Amino acid sequence: MEVLEAIKKRTSIRKFTDEDLPDDALDKILYAGTQAPNAFNREPWEFILIREGRVKDELVSMRQKVPPQKEALKTAPVVIVVCYNNELGNEALSSTYACVENMLLAATSLGLGAVTLTFHGGKIKDLLGLPEGFEIASVIPFGYPAEFPEKPIRKPVSEKLHVGKF
Repeated sequence: MEVLEAIKKRTSIRKFTDEDLPDDALDKILYAGTQAPNAFNREPWEFILIREGRVKDELVSMRQKVPPQKEALKTAPVVIVVCYNNELGNEALSSTYACVENMLLAATSLGLGAVTLTFHGGKIKDLLGLPEGFEIASVIPFGYPAEFPEKPIRKPVSEKLHVGKF
């Protein structure tokens, strides 16, 4: 799939089949993330791969009050937590989100679905054993889609474009 087709097709998937993801698909998704542009070539991102067990169960539990997110975490065969070293501040976060977008587009090109979820606070950092100075950019459930929602309509570029100044 061409990149522009993947961009056009990509949408958030919150319910997955029980089919497992092949290791080569995970390798491609992670590789795509590592190829993202990043400030000062510091590659601030780190990945935590979660398939099942206590950590996944705890993530699901943390989203009890948000049923679509709970469903995504519960049904996804793989969850990847993308975290980053925050020594560069906003530049690290921006770089890491370029990494996340590459991963989402790679998943789409492979016929997989995903959704970006945000988690903040000490509880999740403790659960995942994040070192001092690291933050969570996104918690991403990945899998084969069990739903095919319509992609939300986006505003035309002409409504968002400013030339020279705002």
